Amino acid sequence: MKTQWIVGVVVGALVLGFAGGLVGSIVLPRGTSTGDVAKLTERVAKVESGQREIETRLAGMATGGTGLRIGIVDAETLFTRVFLPQVQTERAAMEGKARDIQALQTDYAAGKIRLDAYQQRYLRLQAELIQASLKVNLTMLDKMIASPGFLNLRADLENVRTQAKPISDEVEKAVKEAQVTILDPQGFAERLQQLQAAFQQLDQLLTQVAAIKIVEISQQIAKEKGYDLVLRTKDVVLFRRESTIVDLSTDVEGRLWALFPTR
Repeated sequence: MKTQWIVGVVVGALVLGFAGGLVGSIVLPRGTSTGDVAKLTERVAKVESGQREIETRLAGMATGGTGLRIGIVDAETLFTRVFLPQVQTERAAMEGKARDIQALQTDYAAGKIRLDAYQQRYLRLQAELIQASLKVNLTMLDKMIASPGFLNLRADLENVRTQAKPISDEVEKAVKEAQVTILDPQGFAERLQQLQAAFQQLDQLLTQVAAIKIVEISQQIAKEKGYDLVLRTKDVVLFRRESTIVDLSTDVEGRLWALFPTR
């Protein structure tokens, strides 16, 4: 009989490794996010701190200690399969704006549009792309707040929504301004860069929340099923013996879907 539970999830680069977050990498190059994300990142850090104890136990195995019940979870796939579909419509609209920008760039390269006209339309489309990207984040945020499964994070999420309101207002203002002639293209472009950095911080926060839920549910299932150790497959598991290491991803996925009862 084991004297204590040793249930952990090796997170590694869990938070920032989810395919670029909810939005992805189709917008302008990412700026540096300097916002206060301490409350949410602390939850992930607590999980990561358990890695020392896990490594100690694994060292015991290597020197003849008792065996562990080990499971694995494909966190990357779970994020893609469960969280991204929650904002599928919004992501489609965002991707449409990105395609419009690519088409405009192609026309300009082919000499089909003058520089001044290209610049005006490019800035307008960039503003609309930021607005569409922000819509992805705000939709996911609203769904998380409405879900009973995020009750332990609801206060943090509602605070994030309050802080996101001025950003949303500024983006809407920029889109309206871009519908007429932009008199200061350079200044307008700098504003868009600032707005993009702000919504990317929101994207990072929500990706962290998704990571936290994957970790929490993985831990719940591990405890219920008597597992000692759960590893993340990406960047952690290079080889596993099917008969001794069990993939718990399906169990975790089912509970993640239960977070969003209405689709």
